[in-house]
Formats: sequence, structure tokens, C-alpha cells
Amino acid sequence: MRSTLWGAALLLGGCASVSPKPAFEDVSKLVQERGGGQLHWDQGTPADEQVRAHIADLLVGNLTAETAVEVALMRNQGLVATYEELGIAQADLVQAGLLRNPSFGARVRFSPGAANRTPADFSITQNFLDLFTLPLRKRVAAAELDAKKARVGGAVLELAAQAREAVVALQAAQAMVEVRRLVLEAQGAAAELRRRQHAVGNVGELDLVQEQAFFEQGKLDLARAEAVVLDDRERVNRLLGLWGTDTTSWKVENLLPDLPEAEPALEHLESLAVARRLDLAAARSEAHALEEVASLTGVSRVFPAVQVGVSTEHDPEGNHVTGPDLSVELPIFDQGQARVARVLSQLRQAQARQAEMAVNIRAEVRTLRNRLLATRGVAEHYRTVLMPLRERIVKESQLRYNANRLGVFQLLLARREQIEAYRDYLDAVRDYWTARAELERAAGGSLAAPKPSENKS
Repeated sequence: MRSTLWGAALLLGGCASVSPKPAFEDVSKLVQERGGGQLHWDQGTPADEQVRAHIADLLVGNLTAETAVEVALMRNQGLVATYEELGIAQADLVQAGLLRNPSFGARVRFSPGAANRTPADFSITQNFLDLFTLPLRKRVAAAELDAKKARVGGAVLELAAQAREAVVALQAAQAMVEVRRLVLEAQGAAAELRRRQHAVGNVGELDLVQEQAFFEQGKLDLARAEAVVLDDRERVNRLLGLWGTDTTSWKVENLLPDLPEAEPALEHLESLAVARRLDLAAARSEAHALEEVASLTGVSRVFPAVQVGVSTEHDPEGNHVTGPDLSVELPIFDQGQARVARVLSQLRQAQARQAEMAVNIRAEVRTLRNRLLATRGVAEHYRTVLMPLRERIVKESQLRYNANRLGVFQLLLARREQIEAYRDYLDAVRDYWTARAELERAAGGSLAAPKPSENKS
């Protein structure tokens, strides 16, 4: 029976694969269930060239938030490094299913009274406890692999959210540059008009200097806006893992995407987040791994190390003596109580942190949901109320100016205030899309993605 168990353990260990491909496929499934994109891990296959060609095509056109995510998931080297965590955890799983190698021992003794005979004995032993703890060790490693898969999937979704947010920020920054240019044109026209009026004595020095100050301030505002574009563009390059000519080959539209007609259902977003968040799933798996470690520690405490084997001896008389060899650790000084207490404390700590994480996730989702609705309300108010009013003011001012009932500076002021209102509207739209990306990250994936059955809680 013992040899049968031993052979089965060796067979299971020998059949295990160290390839992380199945684990990566599980991660890809987790991400897709949460509305994420298709993952690809460059492993030197023919499909890799097709993927690289596709990414190269994306980088010579207009990037959108979604295509930027696609590039980031393929090119970001930090994410590639995170994928290697799967290989490490898979190797640990295989290692946990292997028995320790047997130990070979030899002793030779020299006897002065036996010139032609040298007594010697040889032995081979195996840690017998390994055979019984092997299933527990594999369960620990399997739980740790599940935690790694969840961590890697969470890193994918986090990068996707950051890429979306970065592209939206860049689009808003580029649109802001256009607004600042319009403002500068209006201020330049006003400054030029003041200069002409001052030249003929129609306005004083104060009016001239004030308009020139407005114009110079507009130049600074435009320069700052252009600097923000450069910073935001480099952030996109970093998140997408781009370097060399790829950093300058792509572009994004200056216009932000319009707000959606309606928001998806947000009533049960807290429970959805608790069910889908992969960092919380990783915490669950880590706590489960500690439960298995606690069981393993208890077994090793009750059953100390046992070495079982066979030895053969060649005595001085020339006889060969062969028989079993047994070595048992005596738990006199270390009875394992400290190890058990430590693991149990770690388990309770992991469970408490898991509960805290769930509470924090719910609070984060509520905060971001409120922010999303608030920013949407602000953007819609600008679009439906304030901007039409500013447009109407400009039209009425133009009519009064044409009828010589309003001065040119009042008309320019109305136009400038209209542009400033549009700038504030762009800020509100940018804040909305930023809040939406953050809410999707907090909710564990796309708001439109279905709730995954495997993570129900």
C-alpha cells in the first residue's frame, strides 16, 4: 500500500506542467467577463507577429480610449512583468506537488585488527511525512495561484482604466488649447482696437494698459495649456509602453466624446463591485491559502519529521546486513506551538483585512457614483442652459452693435465670456469621463458587463 501511494505521488508530480499558459487563459477570461479587452502574452508564437502588426497599425492613426487600452495591454512592459507572476505561482504549484529527493548516506570505519576488511554501511532515506502532507501543500499552492491570477487580472483592469483616463485628459487638454487660442484672438483684437483708439486720443493710458495686460495674460494661459498637452501626451506614451518614433506617430481627436444618453443601472453597484473586484477575490484566495497553511502546520506539529529508508552494512567479518532505517524527530524543545499561533494570527489578520477591503470598496463605489452623477449634472447644465444663454447674449450683443447701441468692447466681452463658458463645459465633460473611468475601476469592470457567477458573494 505504501509503495502504491509513493508511486502515485511521484506520478502526479511528474505529470504537472510548469507552463503558465492555462493560468493566463484564466486571467484573460476574468478580464473579458468584466468588460475588458482581449489579452495577449508574447510567447514567441506566429500569432505574436500578427498582434505586433495590428498594434503598429493602431499607432499611425487616431487613438481612441478603447484602442489606447488595446495598445497598453499589449505594449506596457510593467504589465508583461506582472504576467510573470503567473509563471512563478505555477512553478510553486508544481514544486508543492513534488516529494523531496531521498537522502543517500555512507559510512566507512577503519579497524586496526581487520587489515583486509573495512566495515562500511550505506543507507537511503526519504522524508515519510512529505507523502502525507503533499495534498495539503498542493492546496496551499493552488490557492496562492488563484490569488495571483486575481492580482494579475486586477492589474490589467487598473491599467485599462488609467489608459482611458489619460486619453480623455489629453483630448480635453488639446481642446483647451483651441479654446485658449480663441480667447487670445479675441483679446488680441481688443488690445489692437485699444491701441488705435489711444493713438487718436479716444481712450486713456489706463484702458490701453488693461487691454494689453489681458492680452499678455492670454499668451501665458495658452502656453500653460500647451504644456499640459505635452505632459498628458507623455503620460499616454508611458501607459502604452511606447518609445522611439511610436511616441510621435499617433494622435487623438481634440473633441471629447459626448455624454451617453443615459447611465446604466447603478442601484446595485456596491454588491456588483464586491462580487467583481479582483483585488478582493485575491484577498479571499490569500485567506484561503492561510487556512490551508494552518492545516498543514497542524499536521506537521502532530507528526514530526519522519525519515524512513533502508540501510545495508558490511561488518568486519564480511557479512552483509540489510534492514529498514527509521529516524524520528523528537518534539522536545520545539513543539510547533509558535508556528501554529503565528499562522492563526496571519489568518485572522487576512480575514479582517478582507472585511475592511469590502467596506472600503462599497464606500469608494458610493463616492464615485455620486461624483459621476454630479459631474454629469454639471455638464448637462452647461450644455442645455448656460451655453445657450451665452450664445444668445452674443447674438443680442451683435444685433445691438450693428444698430450702434452697443460698443465693440461689450461685444468682445460677450464673445470672451461665451468662450470661457465653453471651456468650463469641456472641464465638466472631462471630469465626467474621468469619474466614469474611476467608477468602472472601482466596480471591477465595465458598468455594462454582467455580474460574474464565480465571484458571487
